[in-house]
Amino acid sequence: MRRRFAFSWAASIALSGCGSCAWFPLLPDKRTPVDRAHELTDLCKEDSPASAPDALSPAIVERVEPAYVHMNAGAGGDLRLRGANLHMRPTVNMPIGVLQRALECHQARVTLGEAKEVDDDPYVLAGSWVDIHVSGTEEGLVAAVLTDSLDDARRIVDRAHKFVTSPRPPPAPPP
Repeated sequence: MRRRFAFSWAASIALSGCGSCAWFPLLPDKRTPVDRAHELTDLCKEDSPASAPDALSPAIVERVEPAYVHMNAGAGGDLRLRGANLHMRPTVNMPIGVLQRALECHQARVTLGEAKEVDDDPYVLAGSWVDIHVSGTEEGLVAAVLTDSLDDARRIVDRAHKFVTSPRPPPAPPP
């Protein structure tokens, strides 16, 4: 009796309040791209859309590489495509957090119809939400654009290559 009570108490503590947590590993994330965009609305109010053109310029991307994750890390582990790593030129003079926020807010604004999508935009996929993680390296900044869907990951890599190889002026900020 005591063991069953302890288990049920621990389970109820672990699950209470976490039923809607997207990070809880046993529950699938049921949020739509629009739900995720709305979650960023308050943060993006503080972010100026004027910073997006610099962050969204193909000219700042030096190279694109597929982003892989190791699956079954044991012997003979598999690599799985997750998206693309966009390596920014060392001349990018933007703090990691500012670039991260600019790219996430761009995705949110496009998803909510508040901004236009750039041609071959690697930071937005219609009907899907991508995870964007900016990090620093010895060579500069890297924006990892990731998804769990193999088809979406392939689309991201394809769009990122097209985005970088077809120069265009940066988008105008929204009115």
